[in-house]
Amino acid sequence: MTKESPMKKNTQLAGWASLLAVAGLALSGCAGTPTGGSTGGGGASGELVGGPGVDVDAKTIRIGTLVPVSGVFAGAITNIEGIEAAFHRATSEGGALEGWTVEVVNQDTKYDAATAIPLYEGMKDDVAMISIVLGSTIIDAMLPSIETDGVTLIPGGTTPNLQFAEHIVPSLPMTSAHASSLIPYAIENYDVGDATFCSLTVEDTLGAYVVENFEFTVEELGLTKGVETTFAPNTDQLTAQITALKNGKCDVVMTGGTGSFLQTFAVQAVQQDYAPLVLAGNSSYNVTLATGPGADWLAEHAIISVPGDEWLGTDAPGQAMMIEDLTAVNPDFVPTANAHLTGYVNGMLTAEILAAAIDAGDLSREGIAAAAAGIGTWEDELGLAGGDVVVGETAAGNVPPSKLSMFRIDPDVPTGLALERYYYESEVTNDYIESIRP
Repeated sequence: MTKESPMKKNTQLAGWASLLAVAGLALSGCAGTPTGGSTGGGGASGELVGGPGVDVDAKTIRIGTLVPVSGVFAGAITNIEGIEAAFHRATSEGGALEGWTVEVVNQDTKYDAATAIPLYEGMKDDVAMISIVLGSTIIDAMLPSIETDGVTLIPGGTTPNLQFAEHIVPSLPMTSAHASSLIPYAIENYDVGDATFCSLTVEDTLGAYVVENFEFTVEELGLTKGVETTFAPNTDQLTAQITALKNGKCDVVMTGGTGSFLQTFAVQAVQQDYAPLVLAGNSSYNVTLATGPGADWLAEHAIISVPGDEWLGTDAPGQAMMIEDLTAVNPDFVPTANAHLTGYVNGMLTAEILAAAIDAGDLSREGIAAAAAGIGTWEDELGLAGGDVVVGETAAGNVPPSKLSMFRIDPDVPTGLALERYYYESEVTNDYIESIRP
């Protein structure tokens, strides 16, 4: 479907998937036999208070994840590899959770809110907290229960309605706020200041907020806005949308969605002899981008924004460490941009929160929530999170990181993404974040 927008004159110059694709799966993130470690506080009484998903005597903590691991989303299992790698380091000698075992319990949501809600209800009493839920619509549907249950949740990405919600701890740049970095970057580097900017977004919560961020950016920069098109989740047909974009003389298309829609767009754009500059945020990344039928077209026409570094890059201090930890967890892992990093960053932040709760002597729901609120500024020392994460004493004080790295598609790079610019920082993004703060 399309929505016509008034035109305005531009004034800006310028192989685990097959093994793990099951509904529920527990994975161990221990580094070996617990050795006692140095953490374990105990509060004034000297006794550590436990809670759901915590066995104080066995020094074991169960962490929940809600990640689709079957069908078209089977590759998302790499998020679990990432969080397992982080817990491997955290429970190793000298780690934040040394002496503890962390078990990851995943439920396959099939990227469907109606499926995810009962899965959450079934697991919530068996986990200490939730670290990674993929899908803004799913998190949005879970939010009332999360707040009622007092469960601390670190999502795989946020949208404005989630960024400042109680019990949600942001860990990465907002998934829906990539347009405000991609568009200024494209203007600065690809001479598209006089172009007509349009959008192609999925019909869900993520897509709606991508459009909001897109419209904010176009207005902020005084650009020419064309048609806004949308598509149904999991569609394999974008012919009508491409026709509308082509007829609307759209030079630049900001996209927002998940799964393999970029491949579909590329193949069907070729069929219509349409070649705009395509801008895509990290939710659009798929391991087939550099190998699928539309790979050559995407390599020529698409810019992808993702937090962090190129796979074998040296800009991020933590990139080599993440690869080392992934190798320890699964020597046969397949390098995957975005998902491995999302899991790893979430796992490291989760470990910091749990360690703080242990030091305070309280691993109950309330204790973990208090530990999360007390994190304050979590510095991006690894160079993977997109900047420092600020966790407010109340959710209204949360400030997400905002730096995004810019990539082009290249089949010769392990993940298919070749770095063009590490940690691009956009004033438009910072202005957008301020505009949505409660």
